[in-house]
Amino acid sequence: MKYSDLVSFDPLETVIQLKDSNDEEKARNLIKTFVMSPDLAKRYSDIIIQQLQFEQPVDNKGVLIVGNYGSGKSHLMSVISSIAQYSGIFTELQNEDAKEQSKKISGRFKVLRIEIGAVTTPLRDIICTELETFLQDLDIDFKFKDPGKATNNKTEFQKMMAVYQVKFQKHGLLLVVDEMLDYLHSRDAQKLYLDFNFLREVGEFCKSSK
Repeated sequence: MKYSDLVSFDPLETVIQLKDSNDEEKARNLIKTFVMSPDLAKRYSDIIIQQLQFEQPVDNKGVLIVGNYGSGKSHLMSVISSIAQYSGIFTELQNEDAKEQSKKISGRFKVLRIEIGAVTTPLRDIICTELETFLQDLDIDFKFKDPGKATNNKTEFQKMMAVYQVKFQKHGLLLVVDEMLDYLHSRDAQKLYLDFNFLREVGEFCKSSK
């Protein structure tokens, strides 16, 4: 008898890339292999799901996931975004409470996943350019105003979502950004101030939007 006759396992992926979840089969495997501790399951149900769902009125906010390199941030974001995008895929979760809570966001979003590289492009330009391309792929024509002509970013996002929800009335839009803290660490003080103000505007906008 061989050990392989007694023990069977899939090789463990040590490096998870967020955009792998754009493929549903890869997303399913990432959910199936995600180990969720009781503490994380509680945070997932009580914080993440409650902030993302839009059926019950709450003080919705953006969600920031912070951890050391290799701690599973990208894997967790892949799990969350996949459940939000692909209807019914949450059944692959191992934790029963998290599985039940996931029904609130299952398949309710169109999802844009972004990985920020080693670039000097302003955060607003990165987000807006990626959103414009994403909307074009959904056959939605929308362009953000040049930052030198816009009076505030919340108005631009309101216009974007108004156009988006003409086509997708029942779906929210979920933006997931990986490697953002590394990007922000590379910014000088003045540019970082603009980036943080942009994030504040996006966060305030999310409160009243899908």
